[in-house]
Amino acid sequence: MKKYLLCFVFVSSAFLFSLRAQDIHFSQYSLTPMLVNPAQAGAYKSVEGIVNYKTQWTSISPNAYKTMMFTFDGRIMQKKWRTKWLAAGLNIYNDKAGDGKMGTMQTTASMGYHIMINDKSTLGGCLFGGYAQRKIDYSNLTWDEQYQNGSYNNINPTGEEAFQTNNKFGYPDVGMGVLYQYTKGQMYSTANDMLVIRTGVSLFHLNHPKYSYYSTPGEKLYTKVLGHADVLVGIKNTKIALMPGFIYMQQGPSAEIYPGCFVRYMLREQSRFTGFVKGASITVGTHLRANDAVIPSIQFEVAEYTVGFSYDMNVSGLKSATSGRGGFEISLRYGNPNPFLYKSAASFQ
Repeated sequence: MKKYLLCFVFVSSAFLFSLRAQDIHFSQYSLTPMLVNPAQAGAYKSVEGIVNYKTQWTSISPNAYKTMMFTFDGRIMQKKWRTKWLAAGLNIYNDKAGDGKMGTMQTTASMGYHIMINDKSTLGGCLFGGYAQRKIDYSNLTWDEQYQNGSYNNINPTGEEAFQTNNKFGYPDVGMGVLYQYTKGQMYSTANDMLVIRTGVSLFHLNHPKYSYYSTPGEKLYTKVLGHADVLVGIKNTKIALMPGFIYMQQGPSAEIYPGCFVRYMLREQSRFTGFVKGASITVGTHLRANDAVIPSIQFEVAEYTVGFSYDMNVSGLKSATSGRGGFEISLRYGNPNPFLYKSAASFQ
């Protein structure tokens, strides 16, 4: 009973916060690890690649948000050092929105170090740096000056020519993260006494980059502080595990709490000797973005591959315009080693 209460506590906690929040671009945070904490690069897999795609608010406009991201990370020197290793990661992110195709293109690279404290615990840290570019296309936008005598003509002067000369800007971005992981137990249904605890803190925009289309002094990005924790608790003598977790973000005056809980069911165990039968599982659950959205999700995992689907259902004031329809998200991950090959929960993600 106590294990089931974990999910209730994590999910219901969202309603205790009434904070100004900034939108985040992806909802499946377990499949956007480096966006949450760069120290997750190389933390769980020897090699990992993830592709994410999300559309948002298409019920308002067909040119609403479209977001894509590619992540690759892996371990270095693990075979030689055994109880410690270096980690490297690459993250490429792009989104576009609206008739003006306002978007962001960002590439970051990270380098980290992980060490086994004992046979159950690891501690890791990571630094990252990158470059981002913001851009807008003014050609598809309409302006007041283009309406004359009640009629619109796109060849009329906009009256904003000086404004339109500044259609892009770029800025460097640096940050860091730390991660602690505790694992014990087994994943097989004959035991299923696994316990995984992961928690970390990450900092973004440590350099307070300028965020403006103009050369004059403008807005600078606040440093974003992000804390996260996830727990996996196996229910003994079953194929079920509970997975509560949360993210908390603070950036300047804005904050966001993002709790959720999932249930993982092992559909099929991996054959231990031949490998002909591939392990498989299904994970279902819900996240809450306080005062914004309810996000049901489902993930299918077969051997090294995972595919995830989620849908943002608006519960904020925007739902009158969207009819509750927020955004669809799909993610695909390849991770080696295959988590079903190992008894230890340490390889689980």
